[in-house]
Amino acid sequence: MRLFIIALLLPLCLSACSDAATPNNNQLSPAPAALVKNNQATKLNPQTEVPATRDNIKKVHQQLQTQIAALNCDNSSQCKVLPVGSRACGGPSSYIVYSNKTANEQAVEKLTQQITSLESQFNAQNKMISICQHLTAPAAQCIENKCVKLESSATSVY
Repeated sequence: MRLFIIALLLPLCLSACSDAATPNNNQLSPAPAALVKNNQATKLNPQTEVPATRDNIKKVHQQLQTQIAALNCDNSSQCKVLPVGSRACGGPSSYIVYSNKTANEQAVEKLTQQITSLESQFNAQNKMISICQHLTAPAAQCIENKCVKLESSATSVY
């Protein structure tokens, strides 16, 4: 009797997992593009309505470099590190070091988020692939009144 009930219920359970059981299957739309940061999906910044092209990514990179060009500091607490960009396999494409003494932190964060968003969209649109090597965040220190990236001293490891 038990075998009969299992034989009767098994096809019902399996048919519930079938794609054919989903009504209006052709009306499903893909999820909106999202950034992955700290293993959490967050919606793209609505201010990032710029098309994800190499030229636009380059322009935003130039704006960021202008913002962080002056690396003057009085102590190491003024030296900040931020991830920038998006590799196709995940993780940032690089890290920047800047001084919050000379750069506007909110503007820098906004630009890094915009670059990450644009690169993520570009990677998805163009089906990009990468080396899938995860970078470690470098440490930063104020040396001779300049913020310096310390490559050999990672602050976090993926």
